[in-house]
Amino acid sequence: MLRTLFLSVCCLACSIAIGAEPPNFQPWGGAAVSDWSSAKQSIMVSDMARSIPASALSIMKLKKGCWKVIPYEMRGGPTGNMVFAAPEANTPELTLPLGVEKPGWYAIFVSLYSVSAIDSLAWLRLDDEPAAVNRQNRAGSYGMSEEVFFKVAKLDENSRLHIAQQNSGTVCSCGVTHVRLIPLSTEEVRRFEIDRRDKSHRNMITTIDGFSFFYTRSPRTAAEVLREVEILRDTDVGTLILHTPGADKTNHPTKVGHMKAEGVELFPTIGDRHYAESTRALAAKNINPVKVLIDGAHDMGIKVHVGIRPAGWSFWEPYTDYWEPPFYRDNPQWRCIDRDGTPVTRMSWAVPQVRKHLIDVLREQVRFGADGANIVFNRGYPVVLYEPPAVAVFRNKHGIDPRTIPESDPRITKWWSDIVTGFFLELRAMLDEEEAARSDGKHLELSITVLGTPGDDLRFGVDIQQLVKEKLVDEITTMLGFGRKSNTYDLPLLKKVCQEGKIPFYGGVSHHTAYPKIPSFYSGGAKGVAVWDAGVGDIFEWAWVSRFGHAEETAWRLKNLQMDKPPRSRYQFHKLGDQIRDSRFGPYWGG
Repeated sequence: MLRTLFLSVCCLACSIAIGAEPPNFQPWGGAAVSDWSSAKQSIMVSDMARSIPASALSIMKLKKGCWKVIPYEMRGGPTGNMVFAAPEANTPELTLPLGVEKPGWYAIFVSLYSVSAIDSLAWLRLDDEPAAVNRQNRAGSYGMSEEVFFKVAKLDENSRLHIAQQNSGTVCSCGVTHVRLIPLSTEEVRRFEIDRRDKSHRNMITTIDGFSFFYTRSPRTAAEVLREVEILRDTDVGTLILHTPGADKTNHPTKVGHMKAEGVELFPTIGDRHYAESTRALAAKNINPVKVLIDGAHDMGIKVHVGIRPAGWSFWEPYTDYWEPPFYRDNPQWRCIDRDGTPVTRMSWAVPQVRKHLIDVLREQVRFGADGANIVFNRGYPVVLYEPPAVAVFRNKHGIDPRTIPESDPRITKWWSDIVTGFFLELRAMLDEEEAARSDGKHLELSITVLGTPGDDLRFGVDIQQLVKEKLVDEITTMLGFGRKSNTYDLPLLKKVCQEGKIPFYGGVSHHTAYPKIPSFYSGGAKGVAVWDAGVGDIFEWAWVSRFGHAEETAWRLKNLQMDKPPRSRYQFHKLGDQIRDSRFGPYWGG
């Protein structure tokens, strides 16, 4: 009775917040229990002690290598046994038989326990899935369990849920109280299957920076690397831009670049050690993370562009020991120099050896099976300034030193843009060679990620109009980044340039505060939306983000929903272990 009342309150709150529910899609993308019409007919799996192996379970005691089993009674919810893994427990994966008696489609919610100072992160997958996806409860408080949406799947009597904690990198606790299985109605199944078959919405781009997930999660197996793309399965993402860790640095053994952290034993942060330990462990097993991610994305029908951040040669102290590659350290004569003589921590594209080196790095990455290359200019300026090799080019053409004229002189940007265009001609030639060497006949694409206003890019010599006119670019993604003077997007100019070149452009967002711009992207001529380093934090946000390719849905949600007030399904405890949690004098009074 109380559980039914709780669900009714959730549905009422949702209807008050958004008005009449729109037809043909769910307000919260399925992330809310109240999104599903048969929520009242849920199957509750509450005895997590049924999980195997039994040897990995410890009754009411924290033990290394074990999940602590804690009996519980919820207020207005299920009664059962929770499993909890402490951050340092280093537990094995648990397998939970779901005990489905009626085969069919279900919305699966996994209820995660969280308590003050102890967040909960679970890696979840079903039997037939190649990699897990993460789900989290960061609510804290003095102990509660939140039903977090996992996925929609077809289940039968043999279906099992696999549950793992984060054991490497930044380790985390994991507590699971129960699993809710909501049977889909006939209409929900029909809509779900139609939507999954419809590829017209797969017009999103997302990025993986080639560094952060090593820094935080420190994967040691191919399956753990695959987790980074598994979240993109059955989403609107059609293209993945996979970065190197900066300039010529790689996260795998390389013949032309530099494997980041090679030869380094003392690190500026613990996360950097996580990165090094991860990439070294993978290399020792002959696991190339770039190829794993490319193959994983291809398995989902997602194309991959490998990308470099041309500014990523150095970083501030005390990172230099770990950040600067040999090519940068050994060739100071090829670095950029500002017009007043100030050394700049960049390598100049006016130097043929620098251009060749970067193109060789991209060639190596493309040969892992990528569909193209990307230059990440929003994290890459400047690429040429007033260093002697660049000044010589200007002198040969104009007969004067460029430092004697104002930087606002159009000859300056034309000088730089000619150097940048020369790099793209060489890069395009490399891609053409690699394309010819393949037997599939597919065009290897060249894309760029630029700032929101072409004028900002032109200040650094990237002339988008020229690159498009000379057919050197196949796609353009806009993303606000370093070097910009404007926080806006010049959509009319981008639309004009890209229509003339018959290529698509994508409006970029990197934070929820930018989401309201998305409808203007579509109305302004963008093919789709680019999301910077998309990942699953709050499942309610991810349910929106992963469907940004659905333009009308996205516009409706932005207008009618409050992302920070989703209808969460949370339970408080009456009893947890031997403690009565909701008495007048709770156990936390002693804290």
